[in-house]
Amino acid sequence: MQTLLHRLARWLMRKTAPASLIPSSTSSFIDAYRRRQPPSASELLAELKNTAWTCASINASVCASFPPRLYVTTGKAQAPPRCATRPLEPAPLLRLRAAQPMLARQRVEEVVDHPLLTLFRQVNPVHNSFDLWEGSELSLETAGSAYWLLDFDPLLNIPGAIWILPAHLVTPKRSADSTRLVDYYEYHGQQVQRFAPERIVHFRFPDPRDPYTAGLSPLRACFEQAALASEYAAMKRSIYDNTGLPSVVLTPAESINPDERARLEKLWHEKFVRGGQGRALIADSAMSVTLLSQSMGDLAALADMKATKEDIANAFHIPLPFLTGETNLANMQAADHLHKTLAILPRLRRRDEKLNEQLIPLYDPTGRLFFHSPDPTPANQQFLLQQEQSDLRHGVRTINEVRASRGLPAVAWGDKPV
Repeated sequence: MQTLLHRLARWLMRKTAPASLIPSSTSSFIDAYRRRQPPSASELLAELKNTAWTCASINASVCASFPPRLYVTTGKAQAPPRCATRPLEPAPLLRLRAAQPMLARQRVEEVVDHPLLTLFRQVNPVHNSFDLWEGSELSLETAGSAYWLLDFDPLLNIPGAIWILPAHLVTPKRSADSTRLVDYYEYHGQQVQRFAPERIVHFRFPDPRDPYTAGLSPLRACFEQAALASEYAAMKRSIYDNTGLPSVVLTPAESINPDERARLEKLWHEKFVRGGQGRALIADSAMSVTLLSQSMGDLAALADMKATKEDIANAFHIPLPFLTGETNLANMQAADHLHKTLAILPRLRRRDEKLNEQLIPLYDPTGRLFFHSPDPTPANQQFLLQQEQSDLRHGVRTINEVRASRGLPAVAWGDKPV
């Protein structure tokens, strides 16, 4: 219990800041005419549809496909880890040390059995691991923040469950004269609740207006474009639902009474309705026929909507080939590499850093454990093949080591250099 309190105290000490650094809340506008106030969290959530939903769900599902892995380091004077581990293959170890140069002189192993891994496998009675990563990233894409509520085990004094809090219902609060960045988190659910900062893990995108407690989401950055797309769809739906234009107008040469007008209308309807289009009509009196054609779309408006779609995709770092069928394999591969490099990799790094900062100290006071997500960028298969052949040719790796990396059994002659 004392160790846990020390860890929490060290974590809370890092959450204090000079009062002069804490920004004051100022109102702003989202348009050049200074008429529209910034959207609320609920208004942001209402625009999570159409292109915005497609982009946010792509980022969330791809990030969830690369769950973080737990590693442990061992220095020269340190004892072996007490948790179950397995050695790393040369290629993953090289990428890991390239991402974190401080590991160059330490032994690094992957942890395969630990209470943290058990927690992520059994997040809570409702969510599994994929739900946790996907839901958290989707909240970040929409609101700019994601909140985990840690439910501590009273016996082990470590988190026994993680609950995802809807970001639009959570507000970080700070007392008037407090030097802490956040004194408590206020949750507006069925009833208003306050949670201590040590029970909340707060993920957030950077926000230059408030670098300490707020988060600027991609949806907020393109809110005007997303709202414009919604208004355009609503306008088109209203036109289709309320249109009163007929398809043809019959104009008799002379005035006719209401009974004759009704007879002529019924005759025209019965003759041409339900597949009768194209049949001949022999008129028994002089009349003129005027056909009315309705425009199904405005080319200028459609061009504006295409530009709006591009703006939304750019805010979420989604390549346009992901949102159109007019592409080819080469373009999709280039777009996938661009997406993984510019969008997914920074998101995974931000997630890993928050876990190492706030969750790892609850389990490991020594600082030997850390999370790191796999590199999502597509590997250059030709380069890896050439590197493998070079390693075999120069005795860097044996045949059995290569076979082990591919999950193949060892052979009797595989330990000798080629």
